[in-house]
Amino acid sequence: MPAPPTRRRPALAALALAAGSAHAGHALQYEFWPEVDAYVGLSERSRLLFTAAGTRAMEASAVQHGVALQDAQFSANVDYTLAPILRRDVPVAEWSKNRLLWARLGFEYGTSARSGADAYRAYTGIVELNTRVPLQGTAWLTNRLRMDLRDINGQSSQRYRVRLGAEWDEHWAGHPVSPYTSVELLYDTRYDQWSRVALKAGVETPSGGDWRLEPYVVLQLNRPQDELSRVLALGLTFKVYFD
Repeated sequence: MPAPPTRRRPALAALALAAGSAHAGHALQYEFWPEVDAYVGLSERSRLLFTAAGTRAMEASAVQHGVALQDAQFSANVDYTLAPILRRDVPVAEWSKNRLLWARLGFEYGTSARSGADAYRAYTGIVELNTRVPLQGTAWLTNRLRMDLRDINGQSSQRYRVRLGAEWDEHWAGHPVSPYTSVELLYDTRYDQWSRVALKAGVETPSGGDWRLEPYVVLQLNRPQDELSRVLALGLTFKVYFD
């Protein structure tokens, strides 16, 4: 059964309102975030995740007449579940959707595709804890606590991230989909303050075989003094599973 309209409207309305406010006060940077995730199941309680992601500014692609990535990130992670299985109607490797509690340890390498004063290399250790709480029907309340231990051009810092969201299962035209929405707050020790808010809405759906497709939109509100204080991004993630 489709989710009641009231379940979706508050989150989508908040995203639209925030987008309007951001556009009124500051110019928006429009970006495209492509990503490929590969999950490798190790056991019923553990898996590996390898990711490759990039950032492309829409304005840059128009000027350069091609696909121009400004930044790229690559990561390797190990996930371990801390709670028993709840259901078995999702891919075995994607057990984040059928666990109440699970943890992640990872390492990420990031680099800029450009040179000059803005160029960077970043090495990040990732410590993450995820929880899920069942709500009415097929809905879930999700929460993520994450710590990033970063080294950017030789300078150490930490980021602390708190994300609260909701997701649910539906069928659109007979096809299974999982819409979701979230808000994330980020504290950066480089500034000693909460420096970013990210509002996100998207949908995940099977796309054949062991593949899943996840298009989403993100409104990222950074510190007003940052060069990119407002970013509106369209993301597209391809997920593949090896059980």
